[in-house]
Amino acid sequence: MDEFLPEPQCRQILEELEVAFWEPSLTYERQKDGEYLDVISPRRVGRSAHPDSFNKNLIAILKGIEKRLQQLFGVDPACLETWQAADYRRNGKFEYHLDAGYWDEDDAGDRILTFLLYLNTPAKGGGTHFRELDKYVIAKAGRLLVWENLFPNGDCNPRMVHSGAPVVKGRKTTLVTWQRQKAYRHPK
Repeated sequence: MDEFLPEPQCRQILEELEVAFWEPSLTYERQKDGEYLDVISPRRVGRSAHPDSFNKNLIAILKGIEKRLQQLFGVDPACLETWQAADYRRNGKFEYHLDAGYWDEDDAGDRILTFLLYLNTPAKGGGTHFRELDKYVIAKAGRLLVWENLFPNGDCNPRMVHSGAPVVKGRKTTLVTWQRQKAYRHPK
């Protein structure tokens, strides 16, 4: 969905993110003992910021985005994971992976939908590639990319294997959240 956010709002979010706490991006990977852990991996080269370091202005903007997702897709904000900002510079990437298939035992269930919002347009590269579909989506400021991670029966859809292609020139910054099968957020 192009122009989900106007470019001035993307620039405002990017400015708000400048004061967030950034750390190396993690991947959720199976360990030798079979357990899954969040780890630093060469499969993902970038940095991430999380809502605990977002200021009040950015939190308010994200709540507005969630209202739009609710209107457009019928998403209950309580079923959304907290937002994650990701920033990829030259050679930054996230190799092929699935967003679902790991959380079916979690109280909130697995990830039904992914909502990926591009905040800027890299000069070259940085798009999202769906390997099984042979579909490449260009990273473009304000573009919202949404996909279903599960089949209607709740099984993981292996056709949704995707990558964040390497940024060849410029920078790519995104916001991402996922809809779970049940409430993920609990009232405070």
